[in-house]
Amino acid sequence: MPIKLSEQADSEIKFQLHALLAENIYPNIDNLLDRLYQLHNDFPVHSKTTFRRHLHRISFSYKSPAKVNEIAVEFDVEIVRLPVRHCCLNPTELCWANLKDYVRKGNTRFQLTNVRELASQFITSYDGGAATKVIKRTQKIQNKFKIADRYVEENIEPMLDDEESSEESDVVSSDDE
Repeated sequence: MPIKLSEQADSEIKFQLHALLAENIYPNIDNLLDRLYQLHNDFPVHSKTTFRRHLHRISFSYKSPAKVNEIAVEFDVEIVRLPVRHCCLNPTELCWANLKDYVRKGNTRFQLTNVRELASQFITSYDGGAATKVIKRTQKIQNKFKIADRYVEENIEPMLDDEESSEESDVVSSDDE
């Protein structure tokens, strides 16, 4: 049975997650649980798996309307939110990588003026066709991620739920005896 923490506990978890990010600490399960145990000796969750599942549940149920979203709707502006950890899904990052590669290959004298000239050449030659290629490549990578996610959701996660429920039923049946 899934755990149910209070709204205050959920808020504290989210606050500590953002505190870790503000301190430039990667907020993985271990770091977040350690932080919560340090601050709250009586923190009720002791299993990493249970905590991960709870984080998954609260992250999808909590959607705060941001002021930016309200203003964007008011002025009929579309906000493009780029992924934080997957730079391969960000066309701007791919363009930047292409520029660095172009400069790296063409920089034979290792002088700053050469780097500036090469960067200028790359930028002036970057037309709509090159931008379209980068966007298509990003979409192709995104589709691969979607296929992988769908596979996990359809084939792996159901088996995990089945194993958990069978373990729970074993515990219940052994208690009954």
